[in-house]
Amino acid sequence: MKIKTLSIKTVTVAIFVMIGIVAIVLSLLAGSYFRQSALDAQMHSLTRVIEVASEEMQHRLRQRSFDLGSKLAHSKKLVKVFNAVIHNAPTDQLINQLNDPIVNGFVGFSEINLVKLRVYDLELNFIAESSAGTSGIEQQLPSYLIELISARPKQDRLKGVDALWLTSVGPLHSSVIPLGGLRPVGFLEVIVDPLFNLEAIANITQTPVSFYAMTGELLNTVNHNNAEEYLPVEYLLNTSDGQPAFRIVGLENVEELNQEMARIRTVTVSGFLLLVLATLLLAMWLFSRFMLSPVDAMVKNMRKVTQGKFDPVENSTALREFHELTTAFNTMASQVRTRTNDLERLLDLDESAILCLDKDNEIVFFNRSAASHFGYTSEEINDLDLADLFVDDIALMAKKIEAHADGKMNTTLECRCKNGQTLNCDVVINTLDVMGQQGHAIALREKTENTANSEQSEQRQDAVEQSLASLLEFAKNNPSLVLGLGNLGEAADGEASVDKTQLRQQAVSIMSISLAIWESELGKSKLSLAEQSGIWPVYIDKSTPTTRTLDKYLSLESCPKNPRSKRVIDTAEFVLHKLPDDCVTAQETLQTSLDVYRTLLSGVIPVKN
Repeated sequence: MKIKTLSIKTVTVAIFVMIGIVAIVLSLLAGSYFRQSALDAQMHSLTRVIEVASEEMQHRLRQRSFDLGSKLAHSKKLVKVFNAVIHNAPTDQLINQLNDPIVNGFVGFSEINLVKLRVYDLELNFIAESSAGTSGIEQQLPSYLIELISARPKQDRLKGVDALWLTSVGPLHSSVIPLGGLRPVGFLEVIVDPLFNLEAIANITQTPVSFYAMTGELLNTVNHNNAEEYLPVEYLLNTSDGQPAFRIVGLENVEELNQEMARIRTVTVSGFLLLVLATLLLAMWLFSRFMLSPVDAMVKNMRKVTQGKFDPVENSTALREFHELTTAFNTMASQVRTRTNDLERLLDLDESAILCLDKDNEIVFFNRSAASHFGYTSEEINDLDLADLFVDDIALMAKKIEAHADGKMNTTLECRCKNGQTLNCDVVINTLDVMGQQGHAIALREKTENTANSEQSEQRQDAVEQSLASLLEFAKNNPSLVLGLGNLGEAADGEASVDKTQLRQQAVSIMSISLAIWESELGKSKLSLAEQSGIWPVYIDKSTPTTRTLDKYLSLESCPKNPRSKRVIDTAEFVLHKLPDDCVTAQETLQTSLDVYRTLLSGVIPVKN
């Protein structure tokens, strides 16, 4: 895309749209970041909840174990049997006493899973254990409890201790209570399986919880439901000496959180869109009010200047920079108007009729004296060929001038006026630079015998040539600025110009089709086309109206080398406008031909089907 095809309004809208897109993307990224932060916070919160629930579970386990141990430790029968074993009695009765709670149950047996009861002497030496319950447990206290009991002061000798520890059969919980009451004779160890009480964690957290051994084996699952979105949170339950015992995985239902985050994201994005849209509308109104409208007004006035209208530009609502630009433009337009008027007055001061021809011998300039001399209006003389103005062959004379060293020829020509009269005129033909190529300037006066007047005329001709060259150079790209300029802007160099032959052929084709449709579909004459459209002049030859100019565009031989494109297009559009809606075929035929002609004028070679 070429930058010149973009307008300020388009660029402004594009910038604000990009800002809006960036804002929306940033809001989405921020929403994702905040969602992750919310999830992290919820994970941390759930971890703390599981930790507290685990501590509560161990507290309950400890309390139940101590209750059972305290009752057994104060049993006189168990103490008596234990003392007997200490004094070398058989252990059978002691083992039976230890088996009784496991086999027959006890108060609160549904709240803990008792797996073993063991007794130790005061030096923590193993004495006996129950034969019932889990087997394969090492017959000694955990090292952590041994160190704890050994290191505590004497005043704490009646207090019980507990620990979660690792055994060969898995993590177990031991509670050690002095045996014998106030006069301890040994220690009683109550061993329970903590896995039975882990379910309390799920009941406390009210979330789905899974329990895994450190080997990765799934031990139990509690409270699992049909929730679709879970956030897994892991917590390691360690033994009393800091070794991992269980891996607890809590599943937090984040469906509500995701719905809330989605709602917030929708509200945020919608808010950004509304804010960007409101900002865009406000900015467009401000830009249109204080920048785009003044620019459009200035562009319109510039186009008017190219048409010869030098009215000053007024931008009362423009910003400071545009006020300065307007002032500079008005100054430039005033200078252009002044210089143009000076050059035109200079050329019109001379009584000579002045014509300027391009390299194809087409008339590109004439002064008021020339129009008055031949009796044609400005529009009429633009459509005339040299053969309509001169009896002599001007093209042949122009070739002869090229052989002259000074590029000048003084001669006498027979001129044809609009009223049919012919006049013999003294003519000076000079070569002249016209649009970067060689052209010719013709200055003619009615024939005179006065030699002094001829010399004065030649001097005036030199001055006129200089003024004419300046005027042509000045109006080279703006032919409508100067009265009398013909098809100045259409004569470009060979590389940049459209093929004139193809352009003339298409112009003749359009005019022929337009006239044929005008006559066949509307039943009107060629003369009525010229009169009703107001595009083509109507001449009166011997009391008979004729359309000489229009007739030239109906034949390739008589069509001007530089056809007046605007007249051709206006004629086709006039006929299209007058056609009724049911003449579809005629409309399509003429419109297609007109589109091809416009394509040729734009410099693009049309594609042939």
